[in-house]
Amino acid sequence: MSPRKQILTLGVATAAAALILSAWWTARSEEEPIEVRLDSADVVPHEATTPPFRLAVTPLVSPLTTVERYEPLQDYLAGRLDRPVRLIQKKTYGEINELLRHGAVQAAVICTGALLRARKEEIPLDVVAVGIHPPEAATRSLIVVRADVPATSLADLRDRAFAFTDPSSLISHYYTLSWLLDHGIEPRDFFSRTVFTHGHDSSLDAVRDGVADAAAVNSRVFDEAARRDPSLAKALRVIQVSPPLGGRPVVVPASSDPALRERIRQVFLQMASTPEGEKTLDTLGFVRFDPPSPEQYGAAPEILAKVDAYLQREK
Repeated sequence: MSPRKQILTLGVATAAAALILSAWWTARSEEEPIEVRLDSADVVPHEATTPPFRLAVTPLVSPLTTVERYEPLQDYLAGRLDRPVRLIQKKTYGEINELLRHGAVQAAVICTGALLRARKEEIPLDVVAVGIHPPEAATRSLIVVRADVPATSLADLRDRAFAFTDPSSLISHYYTLSWLLDHGIEPRDFFSRTVFTHGHDSSLDAVRDGVADAAAVNSRVFDEAARRDPSLAKALRVIQVSPPLGGRPVVVPASSDPALRERIRQVFLQMASTPEGEKTLDTLGFVRFDPPSPEQYGAAPEILAKVDAYLQREK
């Protein structure tokens, strides 16, 4: 096994162990204080020559799936930046944001919810590009239930166990609470219990395995999981679909060297113009990276503001 593969294996094992230990932690929509140890942020030693470019990714799926999906991007960036690239994973969106706050990574591929949370918390970062999915595969929130659960919408899930991915997830946590509030339903007392799984694929497993009765998950993750395992479509039912909910921003700390920031921007924006870049985009599920624009976030800012106002009242 090559040193690089050994490093990846170690990182995945560490992240997977942490996920297993905390996967079924139950909560009532309150977020625990986040503590990030920057001295242990990098699980691999710096190389003796060129220091590695550290790329973080918010945990939409399990650590192993994230490594498989982002390894082509690692290789692509390493070739374009002429330096080794290290993939950094953490358990929560908040931990990735804290790495960005302190400049402990050079860039991160995050999600709309994590970006809006970072802005609300005044974390200084710049969006350099946004990953664009094909129009027919725009990212949406799906409410899924086990096939034996007699429900046709979120309103039918009172006193059921529900799985979220992350407290800062727009697709999972914020969309669900926003929908309940819009329909005059008190979120805090609606579900019998809730669980944060820290991965959309883990939420699907939680529902199928009976740990939860229902979950809010990323539509793209659900579609990919169903393609890999056709039995999933028999075990689970989709009872509700949201409007499109934003893309995947690529961000850098605002303290980044301007020349490096511009280099990163151009690498992502030009990715669709090369055969190697097109293959990398296909692995990630994007057709291209575009410059950021307010229109790409749709109703996300309003959803975040509404739910945050509710959570503040409930403290």
